[in-house]
Amino acid sequence: MKINNSKIAQAQDAPGISNQKILSKSFTDVDVFKEFFAYREIEIIQLSPGSLQAEVLSIQVGDIYFLYNQVNQGLQTWGQPAKGCISFSVLWSENEKEYYSLRHPIKPQRTVFGFNNTEADGVYPQGGALTQILIPLKTFDAYADKLQRHDIDDNFRRKNHVNLLPTGIKEIKDYLKQLIWLAVHKPTLFQNPHIEKLVADDLVPLLISQIPIKLNSKSFPKPSRRAKLIAQAEQKMLAHLETPLTLKQLAENLGSSSCALSFGFKDLFGLSPMRYLKVRRLNAVRQHLKAREPENCTIAILASEFGFYSPCHFTKDYKAMFGELPSETLLNN
Repeated sequence: MKINNSKIAQAQDAPGISNQKILSKSFTDVDVFKEFFAYREIEIIQLSPGSLQAEVLSIQVGDIYFLYNQVNQGLQTWGQPAKGCISFSVLWSENEKEYYSLRHPIKPQRTVFGFNNTEADGVYPQGGALTQILIPLKTFDAYADKLQRHDIDDNFRRKNHVNLLPTGIKEIKDYLKQLIWLAVHKPTLFQNPHIEKLVADDLVPLLISQIPIKLNSKSFPKPSRRAKLIAQAEQKMLAHLETPLTLKQLAENLGSSSCALSFGFKDLFGLSPMRYLKVRRLNAVRQHLKAREPENCTIAILASEFGFYSPCHFTKDYKAMFGELPSETLLNN
């Protein structure tokens, strides 16, 4: 599903039909995109090379929030959950690439995830779109009690992921498609005082009813087999962003093999370990460039602090990654 951003802008800006409960934004910079989620203390880094194109549509219906994100680049995100809410996230994707949340593989055609209210940690490849539904816990629990679904308790929520029947997730997505279409094309509808109860009465029971009553091991995705190893490798890399580190050294430090690390990183990030390290270093340089004053920053010296000793190669890698020169980032911060 794709949202036409020009139509969103038209719906927002047309005289007499603006709605403060519907917000749409476009982003071409990963750091500005991250700032949009500052209230959640969400960190975002870009994994795939190329200029970023991201769109966000936020819809508030009563005390329920819908957040639709569409991004053309691969991203890694982590941070804090939304407090006092239970969230349900669904992915819109037709490709075969792997998505991960808390290092669990996500199947767009089956998995609803994100309701573990402890942390956010996701890896999303290129071309993905995500819709997150945020429901106050008291609202959700009231509907669960009414439907006598006492099985959706704290123990269930700690799982963070659940696989639904394909027909179940299709029903949820069909409802969300209709809601998003209305927000884009008929935003004034959301000013109707009856819409809040209508959406709550339709959506929350729909979500609850699609969660299987009899859950088994197949209902919950298993973590990536190498999740713990890759998490340890990430920690080592972050500790060596400013010092040389080879794949052999990394494997020896972790008591692992180079092959195990390579397969693990490829599965999770779609990148080799050393390519992932370079991506993290490029993102780190970018953050420093945005924080520096142009007259007090020498790009070649800053790049060398993160292991980029050839200015020519660094500039080429940087532009391929972010779609602009390092000097443009420095001057435009």
